Amino acid sequence: MEFELVIIGGGPAGLMAALTAAEKGVKTAIVEESFALGGQLRQQAQVLENLPKEFGKQSGIALAKFFSNKVSSIGVTALLGHTMIGTYRNGTIGVSNGKDTFPIYAKKILVTTGAAEQAALFPGWTLPGVMTIGAAQILLNRERVLPGKEAVVLGCNSISYDIAKQLRACGVNVQGIIEKKSIDEIDKELIEKFESENIEVFFHSNIEKAAGKQHVEKVWIDNDVLKKEREIDLVCISNGLYPVTEPLELLDCEFTYIENLGGRIPKYGSSFTTSNSSVYVAGNAAGITCIEGILVTASIAVTGILEDLAILNNIEAKKQKEILWTELLKAETGRYSKVHDARISLVNDFLPKEI
Repeated sequence: MEFELVIIGGGPAGLMAALTAAEKGVKTAIVEESFALGGQLRQQAQVLENLPKEFGKQSGIALAKFFSNKVSSIGVTALLGHTMIGTYRNGTIGVSNGKDTFPIYAKKILVTTGAAEQAALFPGWTLPGVMTIGAAQILLNRERVLPGKEAVVLGCNSISYDIAKQLRACGVNVQGIIEKKSIDEIDKELIEKFESENIEVFFHSNIEKAAGKQHVEKVWIDNDVLKKEREIDLVCISNGLYPVTEPLELLDCEFTYIENLGGRIPKYGSSFTTSNSSVYVAGNAAGITCIEGILVTASIAVTGILEDLAILNNIEAKKQKEILWTELLKAETGRYSKVHDARISLVNDFLPKEI
C-alpha cells in the first residue's frame, strides 16, 4: 500500500488534516485503532462553541459525523481497527489489525493520536462506578447507559462543567465538584458557570477515600478543615490529559518536556514538522489545547506537507501559515495563553534545525 500521506489517528485533528489534504488531491489514508472515526468527538453531546468560523456551533457528535461522511466521500482510505506497531528498515511503517501485519509506504506521516486522561489515585479508585470523564461520556452519549444516580466530580474545569450539566440533564444528582485548588486559582468565569447551574464546588478539597462492597457507595471529602461523607454511586474524574506519543517514538522523533503543553511531547517547528523530516504532528499530540487549536494545528501541519509535496509553492504556504498561526493565537489567548507561549518557545528552539 502506497500513499502520499498517512495519518495516524482518526480523531478531530486527523480528520481535519485528511479532509484538507484530500481536497488538494493528496492520496491519503487514516490508520485508526477504533472501529469508527471521530475520536473523543463521538461522545461529546455538548455544543462546541470555540470551533473555527466555517464550522459554526455544533456538538462534537455532529462534527464527528460531518468529518466522517466528508472524508469518505472524497476518497480517503480509512483503516479502522488498525494500529501502527513499528517501522521497517526501508522507511515503511508496520500496521496491524490484530491478526495480520503489513507495510505501508508514505511520503509523509502525520501523527494525530490525541491525548489520554489522567487517573486520580486514592483508596477505592478501582471500584466500579469510579471512572474518568471520557468513560462517563461514552456511557451517556454513545451507549445510552446511565452511569449512576448520585455523583461527585473530581476536578473543577470546563470539561467537568460539561459532564456535570450532561449528568443533571439525564436525571443524575450531582452533589458537587471537588477541587484541590483554592477559589482564587480558578477562572472566575468558570466559577460563575457552576454557580448559575447551582452546582456546589468544594475548594481546597480532595477525595480521601471511596468505599463500597460491589461498587462505590461512599466517598470521604477532605478539605483540610473537616471531612464530609457523601453517599454516592458515581465518581467522575477530570484530572487533566497527557499527549499520546508512542507512534512518534517508533518514528525516531526527538522529544522534550514542557508542562504547559501536556508533558513529554515531540520537538517541532512552525510547520509542525518533527526532527524526522517526513513526520509531522498535530492536535493534542502536539500539546494540550482547545478544540479550535486542535483543528488549526492540523491545518498548519497539512500546509507544511503540501509545501513539501510541491502542491503549494513557498509563497502560498507562507501566507497560509501566517493566517493559521494568527488563528491559533486567537484560539489560545486567555486561559490558554500559557499554552501558546510554550508552543512559540518550542518552535523558536526548533527553528535553527528547520533552516
